[in-house]
Amino acid sequence: MSKIMLITNCQHQLNQLIGEYYLKRNYKVIFYFENEDVLKDYENKIVQLGISSDNYMLISNDKIDFQSLEKDIDIISDRFGQIDILIHGNEMLDETKYFLEDPVGLEQSIEKIFGTIYLFNRVITSRMIKSKEGKIIFPLIFDVLYHMNYPSSPILNGGKISLMKCMSSELSAFKLNVNAITFGYYDNEFDSVTKKELKKKLEIFALRPRLLKLQELIPALNILVEPPVSTIGGENIHIGAGIETVI
Repeated sequence: MSKIMLITNCQHQLNQLIGEYYLKRNYKVIFYFENEDVLKDYENKIVQLGISSDNYMLISNDKIDFQSLEKDIDIISDRFGQIDILIHGNEMLDETKYFLEDPVGLEQSIEKIFGTIYLFNRVITSRMIKSKEGKIIFPLIFDVLYHMNYPSSPILNGGKISLMKCMSSELSAFKLNVNAITFGYYDNEFDSVTKKELKKKLEIFALRPRLLKLQELIPALNILVEPPVSTIGGENIHIGAGIETVI
């Protein structure tokens, strides 16, 4: 029987790519957007991919609160059944740029993000607890990369990792696995000159570092989605090379 996966923040490409990868692995995937226009654009794309609509659902909600989210999850449950895997999709927040342009707005945005994460956890994990089965995963972008113009937020990362560890401690008794995975440097559609300069900077982590495409990193999620043992919890697994993996 196919597992059911819900991915938040699907207005961002990384989270869409995660969903597409797991659709190919015969999961049922719910793409949760916070922007209706992006959903409509993505709907055209996913149709062109030739994926059966029986295997996915697109939902948009730009004013998430407890009642609206409960209603959305009920709709999902009626169609697919209980959600097995919740992936808190990365917000792709460029913290440095945001701070320079609007530091007060950055604080408010981060507060809102954690409020939304709380609501998804509250609604979905309460159902997972009843069945004593489920996985919650936080995909992150390596902190240090925000210095190199990657969309990374050390503030969000730190908060999510602390939350993940607390949730793992509390929910392990109900056989729920809560973890994070941190993606290291990747080829963010750089031109050849930029890529060459970036590789020189990244040599502090590894000699002649390889820049994989973002979609080439996504299969690493299987470590947590399809773990070899059932007791992996409270971990932040780094996907990269060199000393970045121990920071």
